[in-house]
Amino acid sequence: MTPYELTNEQRKYFGLNAVADNWDRQSLNDKITVYYNGDKIVKILNYGWGYLEYDIDILTKQRQILIPKTARGKEQKLTIPRILKIKGSGVQFSGSFLGGGMNVYDNKRNLFFIGNFGEDSEIKSYEDIDNWISNYIDNIQPDHFAWLTEQLSQKRLKVTAKAGDIIAYKITSGEFGFARILVDVYTEIKKDIDRRQDLFWAHPRSLIVAVYAFYSKTLVIDIDDLISKPTLPTICIFDLAVFRGEMPLVGHRPLSEKDKTIPFPKNKVTSITIFYTKGDIENFISKNIMPTQ
Repeated sequence: MTPYELTNEQRKYFGLNAVADNWDRQSLNDKITVYYNGDKIVKILNYGWGYLEYDIDILTKQRQILIPKTARGKEQKLTIPRILKIKGSGVQFSGSFLGGGMNVYDNKRNLFFIGNFGEDSEIKSYEDIDNWISNYIDNIQPDHFAWLTEQLSQKRLKVTAKAGDIIAYKITSGEFGFARILVDVYTEIKKDIDRRQDLFWAHPRSLIVAVYAFYSKTLVIDIDDLISKPTLPTICIFDLAVFRGEMPLVGHRPLSEKDKTIPFPKNKVTSITIFYTKGDIENFISKNIMPTQ
């Protein structure tokens, strides 16, 4: 018995393909379920650690043999490990009971573009997933579907960031925080051997950033006003979210001598992404008696 599945009405808010009436649903084991359109696998549901659904395009021969996509490939017996190695062709929706929260991922661009935030309730059950979806739908912007179409029509980005760039990151579904790149670790260790010794603890593909005590409902902000604001303690993050465009560049100002003296992170580890929440920013602002915007 399948414990849970998105409805077609829910799927449309995240860009997932609807399940057609002529698709055939088949459970391969107690954790993996697939949908067939004829002999083609078009959707995979994975219950291994919560709920994962993604659109896919896998050609098979009588649902027993995997047909290669290129002339050089060889036919293989259809097995669960083999189909799970094949990358999705569209959107991927996940709700993790193991601390991963809610995420919607675009397999074409290799990036997350919808997710939950630090202030959201923890996801521990399928009811929690449904509650999160209901709350998300209740709070979408009027132009949501136009935004979604624009998101899914974009091409994969390869953004090169540098020190002085200002990046934005989502702190709620409609608000952004901002950070300044102080050090591009790869560039620094490549050009300066002494710097390499200073940054031995940081992953080579990482950025040291200072997050501003500021947030906004728009990406169009006064950059000079932003960089005059105080910053929270610096952190080191992987550059992947910036490279893929999850954290867009919104401006650039050369680092001043004062900027270059901002202390490195006390916790010398590289985080996956910026972990400061809206609550963290507001707490910092209140302690420093600063107005929000």
